[in-house]
Amino acid sequence: MFGRGVIVRGESSSMVFTRKPEPRSSNIDALQIKTMDTATGTPTPTPAPMRTNGYSGTSGQDANESVIGNDLTIEGQSITIRCQGSLRVNGNIQADLHSMKLTVGEEAVINGTIAAEIVEVYGKVQGAILGSRVALHSSAVVEGDIHSQTLAIEQGASFDGRSRKVKDPSEIAPQLTSPNRSS
Repeated sequence: MFGRGVIVRGESSSMVFTRKPEPRSSNIDALQIKTMDTATGTPTPTPAPMRTNGYSGTSGQDANESVIGNDLTIEGQSITIRCQGSLRVNGNIQADLHSMKLTVGEEAVINGTIAAEIVEVYGKVQGAILGSRVALHSSAVVEGDIHSQTLAIEQGASFDGRSRKVKDPSEIAPQLTSPNRSS
């Protein structure tokens, strides 16, 4: 599922994917919880909790996060995926990725350069990682150089490459809008 504002650019064309609008249902099954009115001793119904858009706060997913699912493969030449918010990748991607926050899921395989303010890696990355804060979690496998202001590597993570501490954040800033895009 792609979220709002995800742009995929290829050699000669570009595609914009957006999240499908949530269907509005008029017959929502309301959960009624009965409470006791302490003054009269009679049960009173309590309104049902509000519905969410399918994301739960306990799942670790941001409600505004764009997701590339584990059943999706994106491959081609000179492809760049840009997201102006948070992007979670669980699929197989052969492209460069630019985002404010990028999470590489445990099942993800990325071949390309990653540029994001915050990069969390749980899966496999083959290519350079540019980020202000980069974290390689215990299941991460990274083959490529990392340019960051801070780098955290958990025990069990695999990192084969060079790490360089960057002092100027503009050197590693993600390019969130296409240079070819006219406004």
